[in-house]
Amino acid sequence: MDVIVPLTWFLIAIVLIIIEANTFNLVTIWFAIGAIATMFIAIIFPEEYWLQILIFLGVSILMVLTIRNYAVKKLKQQTIKTNVNSLIGKRVIVTQTIEEFKFGQVKVDGNYWTAMSDTGETIEKNQIVEILEVSGVKLVVKAID
Repeated sequence: MDVIVPLTWFLIAIVLIIIEANTFNLVTIWFAIGAIATMFIAIIFPEEYWLQILIFLGVSILMVLTIRNYAVKKLKQQTIKTNVNSLIGKRVIVTQTIEEFKFGQVKVDGNYWTAMSDTGETIEKNQIVEILEVSGVKLVVKAID
């Protein structure tokens, strides 16, 4: 029995798994599965190269088209906001009135930040606002009714 052809498919699968481990894009893993399926076909039909290529492409493409999207959704981790991005969405109190052409101030977690209104409207002191974005060293806020 000729083991070169199945061994070649096994080595292709190993290389594809290593690539997937380094990139984690959930693409090459499906081709690795296709190579493993083809390895078993190569054991049964070692001389049928056209069948091996057909099985490899068929299984790989079928896996990419059917299972990849599901796997990406299941494995997708929620992005944890850090540093200034963690401020977005917080509700805070205005400590210095925000006017159309004048920055105001808000207090966030014990720190004072320069703030501006998202619409240019005046936001009075002690009003509650929501942080929409961080623009440089300033917070863009909107008034909460």
